[in-house]
Amino acid sequence: MVDVDDAGTRRTALSKFLRSRRARLTPQDVGLAPGVRRRTPGLRREELALLAGVGVTWYTWLEQGRDIHPSPEVLASLARTLRLDRAETAYLFRLAGSHPQDTGGTAPTEVPAALLRLMHAQWPAPAFVVDADWEVRAWNRGADALFGLTGRPPQDRNLAWLVFGHTVHRARLEDWEGHARGFLAQLRSAYAERGGDATAAGRHLARLIRRVRAAYSEADRWLDEHQVAERAGTEKVIRHEEVGPLRIDQHVLMAAEGLQLIVMSPHDADTEERLRRLAPAPVAV
Repeated sequence: MVDVDDAGTRRTALSKFLRSRRARLTPQDVGLAPGVRRRTPGLRREELALLAGVGVTWYTWLEQGRDIHPSPEVLASLARTLRLDRAETAYLFRLAGSHPQDTGGTAPTEVPAALLRLMHAQWPAPAFVVDADWEVRAWNRGADALFGLTGRPPQDRNLAWLVFGHTVHRARLEDWEGHARGFLAQLRSAYAERGGDATAAGRHLARLIRRVRAAYSEADRWLDEHQVAERAGTEKVIRHEEVGPLRIDQHVLMAAEGLQLIVMSPHDADTEERLRRLAPAPVAV
């Protein structure tokens, strides 16, 4: 048992805990390409730092057990990036001498430039960024070609609209009902994870759930089944009327401040070629 009242012991335990949780994550777990052979298991420190939105040097010091004091916001970002469960998150905060915060339901004003670069680098795969309130905040040319995000009013650029309100995409997606039910299970789980009606963040998602219920009769029925599920990658088949079938491996990459990068990677070479035709690269001038 760790003596959490001793600062030196806590820093040592925090160092070991962070290293162990980083080692259990693979690049594929967070939607990154595996790259070259790795000398040690898990994500590299610089990869984790980028995804969590912190400096590499600062994170290295934290893992080394130096006497630094991460804010609750930074600890929450690390917990999301490391995919900690509730018990592990509470343990992380305790080791750091902090307490989980009520996020207040606010989303970052701007998407970090590094995350935008990572999103655009996924082309020809469609990719887009969503915030903790499930609003679509940014997208690349592939996602725009597939979903028509640029032409939508801001209030319609959210995951609920993509799943339920985008009638063209609904018709294209094989097993739409299964994916829609999964979305609702993830939405209900996110509501609970954010503290439910006891927190401002949870109440914000509660309002979204009420809007989904009111707007879509299927969602109203299926939400009463009280299914829950964590956000995770999935496989999809999209029958596109212009370029043909798209076999997609969808990845969810957790980033800082509740942001998530959704990457719809081509499952095979045929799909990659079709995605290139759907959203051609800009012509250099």
